[in-house]
Amino acid sequence: VSTQSTWGPNGSGKSNTMDAISFVLGVRASHLRGSSLKDLIYNVEGDSQGKASVSLFFNSVDDGEIIFKRTVKADGTAEYRINNVQKTWDEYDEVLKKFHILTKAKNFLVFQGDVENVAQKSPKDLTALLEMVMGIKKKKKKYEKKKKKKKKKSTLR
Repeated sequence: VSTQSTWGPNGSGKSNTMDAISFVLGVRASHLRGSSLKDLIYNVEGDSQGKASVSLFFNSVDDGEIIFKRTVKADGTAEYRINNVQKTWDEYDEVLKKFHILTKAKNFLVFQGDVENVAQKSPKDLTALLEMVMGIKKKKKKYEKKKKKKKKKSTLR
């Protein structure tokens, strides 16, 4: 397991880097610094690019280099690409999940204040968060299915 950190003095771009990584990994605009995706587009009077995008180059031991790219257009729509092939959000998210990047759980970045937020969760909410991050839901369904199958076999004997 590898851990990276971003640190530096105020104004050095730490938050911008975190926002860019969050954006390309599918975090909603409302969790970034805008209320909608189009708020993220650089726009100074007469100098709008009409879109913004971030590419993330991911080196996988099994799959080699994978390029994740998210673009937001002036109309507020988003486009997702993996290795320059357009994907739906669900397809994009499934590939992220393959690498244990869970957008809903935000298990890939720790922002200032996140540790405190987790520490203040109720036991029930903390358990739900940990189960999501560890992938227990999928395993639990599989376990319940096998348990049911075993029970059915034992009642037939």
